[in-house]
Amino acid sequence: MKKIMITAGLLIGLIGASYSQDAPLRKGDKAVQAHREMKSAEERAKMSANALEKKLNLTPEQKEKVYALQLERANKMEKLQKAASAYRKNQMEKRKELMEEGKEKMNKILTEEQLKTFEEMKTKGKERLQNNRRPMHRPEKD
Repeated sequence: MKKIMITAGLLIGLIGASYSQDAPLRKGDKAVQAHREMKSAEERAKMSANALEKKLNLTPEQKEKVYALQLERANKMEKLQKAASAYRKNQMEKRKELMEEGKEKMNKILTEEQLKTFEEMKTKGKERLQNNRRPMHRPEKD
């Protein structure tokens, strides 16, 4: 009986996993957005102005002004994104330096045996984190 229950559980798990792999990507999913090619500021502004022209029946003069506004906004957003990216990269470098510094200091304090145990602890912690991570491309449902 125990074997049958285990087998049934495994089958249900496999079937569930196979269905979750086939789930179609929705428009708002980050994975879909990541696959989209990044358009230039001009292209984004033009697309936005064209869409608003159709939805709001803009005059050619209005469309021109809307395009200029959208282009200005797109350029500013692009600058912000680049600045944020540079900031994140800088922060990562600082963290890495701090980690290395801490590692060197720890190496001076601990014995060889303690270092070996410490490294094993870190490896197990990393594995535990990997196992508990949610996939990034699938948002968790509430």
